[in-house]
Amino acid sequence: MPVKAEAMPASWRQRSMLLFIVACFAVPLATAWLLIGRWQPEGSVHHGQLLNPARPLAQLRFTALDDRSADGTAPQGRWVLIYVGSATECDASCRTALYAMRQVRLALGKDMGRVKTLLLLDGVPDAGLRQWLAAEHSATTVGVADTATRTELNGAFGPTAAEERSIYLVDPLGNLLMRYPVAVEPRGMLKDMKRLLSLSNIG
Repeated sequence: MPVKAEAMPASWRQRSMLLFIVACFAVPLATAWLLIGRWQPEGSVHHGQLLNPARPLAQLRFTALDDRSADGTAPQGRWVLIYVGSATECDASCRTALYAMRQVRLALGKDMGRVKTLLLLDGVPDAGLRQWLAAEHSATTVGVADTATRTELNGAFGPTAAEERSIYLVDPLGNLLMRYPVAVEPRGMLKDMKRLLSLSNIG
């Protein structure tokens, strides 16, 4: 026959109440502990790899194909999406990266002017490649970068990341901030860009 609550000794009733209060605090804490590192609210997720802290680029130097020299945080005062490619050809990864950068920039609408796209090559491309770039990616600045610039970008996120083809994001102050594998879903990159532009008063 079940024991009625009123028949339960007072000491047991007090102990049961204490256990209930402890459980009210302990269960949420235990749940949170189990989720640490496994789940993040959608609003805080970065779709790329964040460089923390952001690193000032000491070697962002290149010579534009129109023979104008540029250095420092080029283009100055803008958010810059950068891809490092080869002058011999724009292979599948190169074409995917250029397409993603172009589409993300266009999708920003009224904020499009705050973002520039930059293709850095290891040499002067031949006439055919230059014509293709001018026709397909006329808004992208194309330049020849020295070894130091390419090495700094490729090595900033560690040896594993250096082996991947990546799109890099530089902030308007010239800090290397994030990288995206070329295979990233452009919609994820776009979400990050919209969030950054909405929070930033620069660029």
